[in-house]
Amino acid sequence: MAHPYAELLKDRDVRILWSGLSLSAIGSELFRVGAIWLAAETAGADASLMVTAQAAAMLAVSLLAGPLIEMVPRRTFLVAGEIVSAVGAGLVVVAGLTWGMSLPMLVVSSTALSAIGVMARPVFLSSLPMVAPGKLREVNGLFDSSVRIAQAAGPFLAALALKVMAPIHLLTANAVTFLASALAVALVGRRLENHADRRAAAPGVFRRLARGAYAASACPGVWSVLIATGVRGGGYALGYTVAVPLLFVQGGVGLSGLAIVMGVGATAEIISTPLLVLTQARRPLRRLFQGYVMIGASLSVMGAIAIALTDAPTAWLVASMAAAAALVGVGNSVATLQITTFFASRLASDDYAAVLRLRMVTIIGSMMAATAAGPWILGWLGPAATIAACGVVAAIAGIAGMLSGPARRLGPGFAEPEPKAE
Repeated sequence: MAHPYAELLKDRDVRILWSGLSLSAIGSELFRVGAIWLAAETAGADASLMVTAQAAAMLAVSLLAGPLIEMVPRRTFLVAGEIVSAVGAGLVVVAGLTWGMSLPMLVVSSTALSAIGVMARPVFLSSLPMVAPGKLREVNGLFDSSVRIAQAAGPFLAALALKVMAPIHLLTANAVTFLASALAVALVGRRLENHADRRAAAPGVFRRLARGAYAASACPGVWSVLIATGVRGGGYALGYTVAVPLLFVQGGVGLSGLAIVMGVGATAEIISTPLLVLTQARRPLRRLFQGYVMIGASLSVMGAIAIALTDAPTAWLVASMAAAAALVGVGNSVATLQITTFFASRLASDDYAAVLRLRMVTIIGSMMAATAAGPWILGWLGPAATIAACGVVAAIAGIAGMLSGPARRLGPGFAEPEPKAE
């Protein structure tokens, strides 16, 4: 019997859409690696402000752009979004080659791409039922796994590409993949459209966030998870996303070394996920927080490695940092598996959506706060000590969560313990 993914890919439209999305996902990883490297080279510690701007754009668009998106046909929106993204990625390359790369150029380009990406993802996901009617689970799995593989492969492809091109042309490659994705969506045609009646207007932003806060307060453990997740998100954004690239720039390690470290971390997360699914924790909520402790401890180890191997050969530093990044990836997998199951098990569907929205706001807000303070923190501590400090903060948040009542109390399936017999 053929694998469900193989059956899906026999459909021409699914095959075209899958190819376009996979290319676009790889291109986005090339842009992510190239942009943060160029920002660190150009602006040093101020590179963290690029991540701040990206997070702000993602937050604003996620909360406010929904009604506008609903007014545009899906195919039109997706094709236009990919073309605009290609133009945005291409223009920063042209500007950089003409006048020299600057942080404002990278901020404008990366912010626009982040905003468009946040808008496009839910539109694309909501189109999948029309592409493969009756096979939603299979088609979701196909596209999700393809994106994850692209996220792991992208940094390694960047390392290979850098042997024949300058870092700025990682952004050029991203522009090309956006055009390929736009062509794929256009070729699929009207099959992406939902001809059913539009849904009624959603409640306002503050009302939806209030619903999430109310649901979180009514369910033991949710606020502990949200707070720890926010702290971990801020520490990860500054310590891993910004400080590690800056460390490699200032140490003269090279972008290829950074790409390998990031690729190993993403690969470890993908490989560990199906293995962790097979395990059953006696205290599953505590395991969630253990994932955060693992992320924080691994980041601290990365910082300690950077300090200890300051004068060591580059290969030693890259190999040691990659090993620690693999542990960060496993920690991410542990926490992600548990958090989605926790919310789904303990919350009604509407409350689940509201809490997920609140979680997104918490994470992005923490990313904005941490990276906005990045120039000052990085200037004071330096990249290596910043990585270690961010790891310590994330680990402390995880430990606090582990010691909370719900983490110590909830059993398998996140169920409350049975009352003791009289």
